[in-house]
Amino acid sequence: MGLPNPMEVADEILQVEVDALQEWFTVAARIRVLLWQGAERIADAIPVLAAGWSRPEPHAAIGRQREAGLAGRDIISRQVDAADEAVATLRQSRVLADSELSAAESAALGLGWIPPEDLLGWAIGHQALGPVAGIVGTLQQRLNDLLARNTDALNVLAMTLRSDPGDPIEQLVAPRPTTAVGSMIPVDPDPRTGAAPVGATGIDADNLSRLTADLQSTDIAVLAMALGVQQGLQEAAEQGGVAQLLVYESANSTSQGRAAISVGDVTTADNVAVFAPGVSSAPVTIAQGIAGAAGIRDESQRQAPGDRTAVVAWYGYDIPLSAIGGVPQTPLATTKNLVAALDDGAARDGGALMVDDLARFRQWAPDTARFIGMGFSMGSTTVSAAAAQGAEFDDLILLGSPGASTQVETAGDYPGMSADHVHALSYDNDPITTAETDLLAGGANIVPRFTMSDEPFGPDPANRDFGAQVIDTTSNNPDLSISVNTGAVGGFLTDALASKLAGDVGDLMIHHQESNYLSGRSLEAVAAVVNGRYSEVPIKPGR
Repeated sequence: MGLPNPMEVADEILQVEVDALQEWFTVAARIRVLLWQGAERIADAIPVLAAGWSRPEPHAAIGRQREAGLAGRDIISRQVDAADEAVATLRQSRVLADSELSAAESAALGLGWIPPEDLLGWAIGHQALGPVAGIVGTLQQRLNDLLARNTDALNVLAMTLRSDPGDPIEQLVAPRPTTAVGSMIPVDPDPRTGAAPVGATGIDADNLSRLTADLQSTDIAVLAMALGVQQGLQEAAEQGGVAQLLVYESANSTSQGRAAISVGDVTTADNVAVFAPGVSSAPVTIAQGIAGAAGIRDESQRQAPGDRTAVVAWYGYDIPLSAIGGVPQTPLATTKNLVAALDDGAARDGGALMVDDLARFRQWAPDTARFIGMGFSMGSTTVSAAAAQGAEFDDLILLGSPGASTQVETAGDYPGMSADHVHALSYDNDPITTAETDLLAGGANIVPRFTMSDEPFGPDPANRDFGAQVIDTTSNNPDLSISVNTGAVGGFLTDALASKLAGDVGDLMIHHQESNYLSGRSLEAVAAVVNGRYSEVPIKPGR
């Protein structure tokens, strides 16, 4: 069916040795108590011993021993707390994974499948490939979500374990090098946790300081986002040589936070592309977006070796559905985030933030630098909304767009930009770029907001009437043909509708992928726009 085997993910979740992890940290909890008791005994002895000392140095030395013991206890406390969180998450994931497997099995049994017959073979033989693909796909997604939660919890635990409880004691004898603002990351030579240095006076020095502080936070949302951004910086440095943290605002219980990482040096760039991702992206997963940014930069510099290009992965607002894979939020904030996927409201809010960020980026870049706004899926709606609100882009590239936002009607509506600098790339077999998406979202809007819009995301930028430059490339992935036989009497129409729905789901999974739009001839066309080599961009009439 072209889908990964969900049982591999399920086994990874179910076979985690949760009890062993909890047993190990039970010992650590006992050590925490002993350190506290030892420190208090030292504190009680200091006044008595001090009476026999003629100089203050011994008194101060004993005091430092007490403080070192308390510092070691605090480190262990953070580790035990992180372990408790990880154990709780792992246990819950095991229960939920088992429940998802049971639900998927029940759904397959409901179709008529009888174990132990091979499910795929049965689905093909009974013309049930579409429904089975839906069951397996849903199971795979839910198990992936659980695995991601486990990974995040273990990453948080791993970060806390990087602190050695013995360090405070060792420092009494041999002080260690100074570290950055409460960070476990040495200042010299690299304040960026693995990314290429820009110096203490770099454009992102303040953001790096905030990141360093957040890496010491005991707030799970703050720390999880900081770890994700740290990983993104490391990826960007490996991919582009220079990584810059251009935006950083901490997450909390009601927000996923804000972050933007540049692959390449903005301060020396001839071209600066600002890329906004699609729904479900969040700063905590920004590392996943670095490969796409690096790919754009590499192809741009391959086409124009004499130009310097920087690509900014911009995760600068609460992206709709980001609560699914992002940091933990309150139930109300999560619900609001999910509902935000039904129209362009969040994209317009994000666009306003991008306007301010872009103005700052321009101050850092050379006066002659070209700025290109580009986004995938909902990210394209956000970038378009930013341009409509006055973001000073030289070019726009809207990839796999559900709409150009309700703030514009045509490509000629962007202030300071002519229509021939607005580019749209939408695959004809990508259902997100069709009117069906608008109808679905508009219909869903009736329930939560009691409103209805024919174009909740704005006009289709690939439509002829919009007037953009429509890039002429096709999907890099093959089509998936699915035929569904419901078995209903006189069910020809039902079968046709079911096959159409199954086909749309398949097209969504195959064609509406950021990596699909940023590869092959599509990536070449995108890079040509980034370089301003417009004659090399294949153009076709709009829909």
